[in-house]
Amino acid sequence: MFIEQDRDACRGCAACVAVCKKKHGGVAMSTFQKGIKEFINCTACRDLSCIRVCPTGAMQMHFLGVPIVDVEECIGCGKCVDACRNHVPQLIDGIAVKCDMCVDQQLQGKEPFCVSACRRGRLKVVDGVIA
Repeated sequence: MFIEQDRDACRGCAACVAVCKKKHGGVAMSTFQKGIKEFINCTACRDLSCIRVCPTGAMQMHFLGVPIVDVEECIGCGKCVDACRNHVPQLIDGIAVKCDMCVDQQLQGKEPFCVSACRRGRLKVVDGVIA
């Protein structure tokens, strides 16, 4: 599962990241490159390097198909940060954080906050993996 962006139609307002930051206590779980209008979040890539390199098992695959962090198990080693080709995980206060595609929202039948914040509908949740 990943969040797909229609870059050609995106205005570059970055409302997606602003609402993400607001909903996650001031920490944006995704980023936006304004110059190229690119929304960057977890793509749950095929190799799952963040999960593979985690020495404690804190980085896990949620049953919805999204890598998530168990903050109780994370030791803050940063191996997931270094392993991710999209640079999605971040170390904040010694704990890895990353986009979890708002799995709690999705379990309630709602869209992730970033998707619902895009008034032009340029973001959508897609099942599957990116190679």
